[in-house]
Amino acid sequence: MKILKFILIFVLAGLTSCSSDSSGGSSVSNALTVNGTTVTLGTVIAQKSEESLFIYASASDGSSIQIGFNKYGNLESVIYDDQNFNSFYNYQYFKSNYFDFDLISINESNNSVKISYSGILYSNENDLESNSVSISGSFNVNYINQTPLIEGLGLSCKIGGQNWYETDFWDNGFSNVDRKFISDDDKMIIMNFEDESIEPGTYTFNGSNVNKLSLAKFNTTTKEYDSYNTSGTVTITSNTIVSGVVRVIEGTFSFTATNGSNTIEVTNGTFKTNF
Repeated sequence: MKILKFILIFVLAGLTSCSSDSSGGSSVSNALTVNGTTVTLGTVIAQKSEESLFIYASASDGSSIQIGFNKYGNLESVIYDDQNFNSFYNYQYFKSNYFDFDLISINESNNSVKISYSGILYSNENDLESNSVSISGSFNVNYINQTPLIEGLGLSCKIGGQNWYETDFWDNGFSNVDRKFISDDDKMIIMNFEDESIEPGTYTFNGSNVNKLSLAKFNTTTKEYDSYNTSGTVTITSNTIVSGVVRVIEGTFSFTATNGSNTIEVTNGTFKTNF
C-alpha cells in the first residue's frame, strides 16, 4: 500500500487522532462518497508542513482516504484504501486533467483549510484502464503544524511567467542524477547532473551538456511526456551532507525551452533537494 510522505511525520510525532481545539483537530464537516455510496468517516488527521498539507481520514468500515496538496492548491496525491485492503490512486500525471481538486480556502492564522474533490481513482496509478472507483467529498478541518526534518525542500520557478511549484518527484538514475519533478499540471522539470557530488558553481548548458535542467509536457494522446530542447544556466549554491547521511543540493536556474515553434521561458528557478 502506497503511503503519502507526510504520514511519516505523524508516526514520528506519535499522533493518532485530532481534537477540535486550537492545536489542530478534527473536521468541522467531512464528506466522502465512493461509487455513489456515502461513507461514514471517523478519525480525521490534518497536518501542514511548511507549504505542504496532508489530510487522512478513516471510516467505520475500515476504509480510509489520504489527500496531499500544497497551499497554492496543487494536488500531490489521493489514495483510497477500501475495507478489503485494495488501494486506489489518482492518475500520476497531469493530475488536474484527470481529477478535480479545489482548495476552497486556507487560513494560516487559525490553522484551517477547506477543500473539495471528485474523480476517478485507479488500482494502478499509471494505467487509466485499471480497476477504478469514483469518489467525491469535502473536508473543512483544522490542521497541526509540523516542522520537517529538513527545512525548505522543494523546487519552484516561473514557467511562461506563471508560478510553478513541484508536488512530487522521482529518480531514474543511481550514480548520476536524473530527477523528474512534477506538479498537478502537464509540466515536468527534469534535473540532470553528472554526479550527486557536483561542485558549487554556475553551469551553462544546452541539449548536449551533462549538467542541466530541462522541460517536458504531458501529451494526453500518447500518455507520454514530450521533451523540449533547452539552453540556460544552473547555479549550485550549496552541496552538503546533513546529519552525516543525507546529501542536500541547493541552487537556482533559468532556461529557454523550445519544441518546434513553441518556446517557453523558465525563470526564477530555485531548488533544495535531498538524496
